[in-house]
Amino acid sequence: MTTLRLATEADDAVLRGLMRENGMATWVEMAIEREPSFFAGKQLCGEEWAVIAEENQEVVGMYTAALRPVYVNGKLERLGYLGGLRVAASHRHRIRHLRQGYASIEPLAPAAGTLPWWFTVVASDNFAARRLLESGVRGLPTYHALGDYVTLALPVSRGAREGLWRRADESCLDDVVAFHNAHASGFELAPVLDRAFVGRIGLDRFYVLERDGRLQGVAALWDQRSFKQIVAVRYRRPIGSLLPAYNAYAKLFRRVPLPPERQPLSHAFIAFLALADEARSDARRVLRDLLSHCQTPVASLGLHTEHPWIETLDAFKPVRYPARVYGVTFEARPRVSERPVQPEAALL
Repeated sequence: MTTLRLATEADDAVLRGLMRENGMATWVEMAIEREPSFFAGKQLCGEEWAVIAEENQEVVGMYTAALRPVYVNGKLERLGYLGGLRVAASHRHRIRHLRQGYASIEPLAPAAGTLPWWFTVVASDNFAARRLLESGVRGLPTYHALGDYVTLALPVSRGAREGLWRRADESCLDDVVAFHNAHASGFELAPVLDRAFVGRIGLDRFYVLERDGRLQGVAALWDQRSFKQIVAVRYRRPIGSLLPAYNAYAKLFRRVPLPPERQPLSHAFIAFLALADEARSDARRVLRDLLSHCQTPVASLGLHTEHPWIETLDAFKPVRYPARVYGVTFEARPRVSERPVQPEAALL
């Protein structure tokens, strides 16, 4: 019999082990780790919790869930987000574990959202998971595809200081929040900022772009490695053996450098990016200047796949990580507008 319960601080080592040992394998097996403490960033991004599955006193898996303040149909909602599903290798491919896990989501959630559905993001390359989740297996919720999404890893070496962005300060905090939210309300699942949220992230991580005394852009450069890391567990052959040669090439030709095996990617998120129409018309210059402020070799930016900046960003020679955004329902279908679906990559 599998039992599921909310994780506590006493489960920290177990949770970190499951995150560390269960990566997603493509051309590189990547694990999202939470070192040195699983709970270090717990309240930074909103209400978040973890659930542990046990069988015969053995931990067989976990998942994470959260409530995110996001826009749905142009309105502020508190929507559930599902992520961080990890199953121990010896217990994979057992559909009953998944059924019991999904059945536990609502009973174990410490708080309820304002809408009766959840959202999640699944890597496009994770064909096995997508095939299962989209197949309508009895006892699992329905996964409704809401839109395609891509995270772009950009080489910071292609940045150049143009004198456009400056660090935000307390005097413009309210304007930063209002400007971002006005922009974000035009997308589905885009995050909502408030003063407290900015304070938890750190106002010093936010930048503003102004022209003629008017705010034209907002963004945060958010290095999360102090509490969450994207680790290259192992590379597919022969990539691993060619890594030193590739990184020498990347340095020479300003491409994305790759970390050694078992090391985290040295990156920061370009988060909460919002630009006025005037700034968007000069997107390449604006983004080049923003990259120049980044203190890591790589900057990651998530966009919906039809975003007009995609073509501009191709000039920066990014590495792409495509994914699909789903609405997860146990009963009714999620009701969303035709607005593009754009959650914040830094909060996934």
